[in-house]
Amino acid sequence: MPLNRRHLLRASATFGAAALLPSSLAAQARTLVAATFPGTWNEAQREILAPAFSKRTGASVTQSILLGTDQISRLAAAKGGRPPFDVALFDTPQVLDAANQGLIAEYPVAKSPNYKDLLPEFQDKWGPRISMQIIGIGYNPQKIKTPPKSWDVLWDPAYKGRVGLTALNSQLGIAFLAEINRLRGGREDNFEPAFKALRELLPNVGAIGANLGAFATLWQQEQIDIAPYNFNFVQTLKGKDVPVELSIPSTGPVGWYTSMHIVSNAAEPDLAVQYIDTHLDPAVQSAMLKPPYDVIPTNSKVPLEGAITSIAKSHADLAKIRSFDWEKLNPQRGALIERFNREIKL
Repeated sequence: MPLNRRHLLRASATFGAAALLPSSLAAQARTLVAATFPGTWNEAQREILAPAFSKRTGASVTQSILLGTDQISRLAAAKGGRPPFDVALFDTPQVLDAANQGLIAEYPVAKSPNYKDLLPEFQDKWGPRISMQIIGIGYNPQKIKTPPKSWDVLWDPAYKGRVGLTALNSQLGIAFLAEINRLRGGREDNFEPAFKALRELLPNVGAIGANLGAFATLWQQEQIDIAPYNFNFVQTLKGKDVPVELSIPSTGPVGWYTSMHIVSNAAEPDLAVQYIDTHLDPAVQSAMLKPPYDVIPTNSKVPLEGAITSIAKSHADLAKIRSFDWEKLNPQRGALIERFNREIKL
């Protein structure tokens, strides 16, 4: 239908009115899609982060609940087109994979006011490290009265059939393998010591969780009494009245970082920055530190309190926690998983 003067004037008035709307109202029609992990991660981000982000921007957020490896697969499949989400949540190994494949963009620090409050160890050009995952020895205090202080305890014949492991497709599984390999004299290019140790451990192994969800079930059903475990998962189970505690071996805590990233070619890159920066906000990290989430904070303005203080008293302590050389580990991961499934998996 041809436009007459009246149509043009009406269209101009409508456009002009829209232009005069406050930016917060204009943002209400915008939706950010953010990836998150299953479990307490998506719960904490839904209950704490999303409302804080909406209050800050007027925009809404939709969660895409995926493990890090699944996020990589989805982004790789969509490469060159519009990605399925704007913000990615990764552990350190996936960050390296995503960066190498061009799936994430460099983080615009100048647009992120809370970034400066992170210690250098928690800053990264691909995106801020928003938390840590720390592993130690999980144990049932009703069955094991003395907190174990050495990984060697897992090989004690007293625990025959009561030790739990996770498959190497979990971050926990690969981290435990790397730590045992280090303690038994191995290197990133030689995992023979670790596999020898695992073969010797088999008489004590009662079950191997196919994933972290299955591993949690083993604890809940008390099928295992002792196993490598994450700080956050232990706290989650304790909140459900499952008898489990975490002990840090005398060789010290080990772990890795969890970080947030702007996806390459994101539909809402500006909102993505604000979402990530909101996760760095002291009020948000303080709220997430509390049970039932126990998300370890990385903003130096957030005092450590609660269960995490049994491992670290300050952010400087967190920054000293030993990690792994993922650049050397990542290329071997497929072969290590295959070997574990062939030699160790029950």
